Amino acid sequence: MKQKNYKANLFATILFFTIPIVSFCQSDSTTTEKTEEEKPTLSLNVSYHANTNNSMYLLVDTKAKIDGKFTPIKAIKVNLYLDENTDSTIIGKFITDKNGQAKAILPISLQHKWKSKATHTFLAISEATKNFEETTTETIITKSKIEIDTTNDGETKTVTAKVLTFNGTNWVAKPEVELKIGIVRAGGGILSVGEEETFTTDETGVATATFNKDSLPGDAKGYLTLIAKIDQHDEIGNITQEKIIPWGKPSKIDNSFFDKRSLWSTRFRTPIWLLFMAYSIIIGVWGTIIYLIMQIIKIKKLGKINTNTF
Repeated sequence: MKQKNYKANLFATILFFTIPIVSFCQSDSTTTEKTEEEKPTLSLNVSYHANTNNSMYLLVDTKAKIDGKFTPIKAIKVNLYLDENTDSTIIGKFITDKNGQAKAILPISLQHKWKSKATHTFLAISEATKNFEETTTETIITKSKIEIDTTNDGETKTVTAKVLTFNGTNWVAKPEVELKIGIVRAGGGILSVGEEETFTTDETGVATATFNKDSLPGDAKGYLTLIAKIDQHDEIGNITQEKIIPWGKPSKIDNSFFDKRSLWSTRFRTPIWLLFMAYSIIIGVWGTIIYLIMQIIKIKKLGKINTNTF
């Protein structure tokens, strides 16, 4: 009987010390897993941009979801490669700015490789930090371009934008591509030439828009900057093409506003009342100073006369 009680007490003692240890280990494991789960994931993106003069650049964007919203992440080191991760195909090593972005230009050493194929893959690899793991992403781009043409039959003005992609040998039409056709605004925005905000290319790769913005002011000769732009296309990327057209109203700069006498004009156009006030103050101050000097001189002369008399 005593032996049974001894075994029961021993088992209870072991159980007493084992349960807290197991609970602590489980708690520590849960805490570790929770910490790892709460670690934000870095969103790494690479976008391709090409403009009118056939120059191109890449834009790296890094952000993470913090407190329920995406926040730009700065000081992230990113390595960019063309097609494959090798020393000979590296575009460069970049560090994101305060906006979580970094701009890259294809180096001269990779121009031959760029021209050798119609489709390329841009590979981006971010280095691991204390807050983020190493992240890899890739963007596949097919060389493309936009051709703009305009017609004016005296009554209707029409703009056509043709989207072409390179297949390795020839430029072929690209259907079902959404793009903007408009006029470049002073602030950098785009004002659509028609009623629609965007247009879509047909089976021949052409998008047609009727120009109905006849009252737009242009430069001194009435020229406007026409633009066709593709934004964030999965295969093409971001492409713009511009053309100067004489479809605006000549702008006349009215300089008479600055020729009038006003507070914001040059010193030669100062208001008369302001000149009168300023000169009155100057004359008053200097007149008072000159009067005091003359009085001091008179006092000194009177002092000498009185001294000679005595």
